[in-house]
Amino acid sequence: MTTDILQLRRGALAAAMLLAAGTAGTAAAQPAPGAPAPGAPAPGAPAPRTPSDALREANDAAAAGDWARVSALVDPLLAPLLDPRFDPRLAPSPSRGALPPADLAEAHRLSGIAAFYQQRRNAAEAHFLAYLKIDLDGRLDPALYPPEVVGFFDEVRTKHQAELRARRPKARRYWLLNLIPPGGQIQNREIGKAWVIGSLLGAFVVGNVTTYLVLRSWCTQVSGDRGSSVTCDEGTDHARTASTLRVLNIVSGVGLIATYFFGAYDGAAGYRRQTPARPYLAGVAGGGMVGIAGAF
Repeated sequence: MTTDILQLRRGALAAAMLLAAGTAGTAAAQPAPGAPAPGAPAPGAPAPRTPSDALREANDAAAAGDWARVSALVDPLLAPLLDPRFDPRLAPSPSRGALPPADLAEAHRLSGIAAFYQQRRNAAEAHFLAYLKIDLDGRLDPALYPPEVVGFFDEVRTKHQAELRARRPKARRYWLLNLIPPGGQIQNREIGKAWVIGSLLGAFVVGNVTTYLVLRSWCTQVSGDRGSSVTCDEGTDHARTASTLRVLNIVSGVGLIATYFFGAYDGAAGYRRQTPARPYLAGVAGGGMVGIAGAF
């Protein structure tokens, strides 16, 4: 009987201890009145970092050569774009969570450099290509970055040159503009040639029209049995000057016609040349590459 009483007392004591422990845990789990909820920012804590702040700190980390820090700052900005479920049509503006084009290009540039120095060449190439798609004329300044990363960047540009060229917007061109020199030269971005042709056309027009009007006021056209001719005031300076003006009128007329046809032909020839062939020299990691790019 005594043993049974002792066992009952021990069971009651154990139950009381378990009940007290559960009550204390529940009280500890509940926040105190006025305390912030778990996970909420504490009062006076700094606001979440903006993309501009992250890019600024990433540039400082890049200047210090802390590439792990660069990746930690920039990769979260690009994480939504790397998610296969991401639809850019749902976030076309900063108000919907997308980075502005300038910040997006800078983020890809920094991520590419960081990936290169972390020996992640495929990721570096992907980031550099994304950067070049946004800024088709983008480059890495050799005065700021070592030759190996600049050479790798130029290698990516050369490798995807056709794709990047296809993304470059093409200016609207009109074939009929070639028939109005120097309009064809201006359309073909040959500004120096446009100035020369335009100046010649203007000079010939002024000379031809001026001499024609003077000769018309000084001379009279007469006709007879033997045909028609032009007579000027005899015994005056007009008669002696008219012969010179006739020569100038003919020369300016011929020059005007010749210049016009040359300008039209040159404009049409330049119109057919979309992109002239040009040599390029691109640095490549561990070497160099020389070639010719153009469209005919």
